[in-house]
Amino acid sequence: MARLHTKFLLTEGKDDVYAIASLMSNHVEWGSNDDEWPVRIEYAGSVDELLDDAYISASLKRPGLEALGIVLDANDSFEERWQRIQQLFRPEFPSIPGTMDSGGVITKSDSGLRLGVWIMPDNRSRGMLETFLAYLVPDESEAVWQEAINASESARITGAPFKDIHTDKARIHTWLAWQDPPGRPFGEALKNKCLDPSVPQATAFAQWFITLYGLKSI
Repeated sequence: MARLHTKFLLTEGKDDVYAIASLMSNHVEWGSNDDEWPVRIEYAGSVDELLDDAYISASLKRPGLEALGIVLDANDSFEERWQRIQQLFRPEFPSIPGTMDSGGVITKSDSGLRLGVWIMPDNRSRGMLETFLAYLVPDESEAVWQEAINASESARITGAPFKDIHTDKARIHTWLAWQDPPGRPFGEALKNKCLDPSVPQATAFAQWFITLYGLKSI
């Protein structure tokens, strides 16, 4: 019989799912397959789909729901993202704060349902998942990371067509392309400590996650 999940995290894309799962497996007891995870992580497909009224309304009506988390990218419009979150959730969560805390937001509805919001990378800056993951590049890899930054900029100058908003994506994928083995997905890079899950930025996210879902640190 399928497990009835009562704790959910909603994200934009598939990369977010496995990056977050691998990061959290370094901080809490985590199952070997997604049905064993203590939190069900799902992706909407895009930020517009994630912030769709009907999608959020359906997510809040899941049977037995105890806690719902939302992780999305700020991109170039942190304030716009935060305002949209407040617009979506204030009717159900009137105590949602007016300003975003650097450690993420956790609030409750009158019925006791918990809501958590984290806007990548750090709840205040422009950026995205890839910006957050750049914080996790190990100190001993700093020289190679700088080379990846330089290579991405050189590629842009010589005609690489990636958009300015995707610069952080270009940098982290370039850096991962130079690892052993090259081109690991984010989840594998975290699982194998190619990206460091113990840096302060990672532990801040983990603490938000643990508190929201009532988990125990390892």
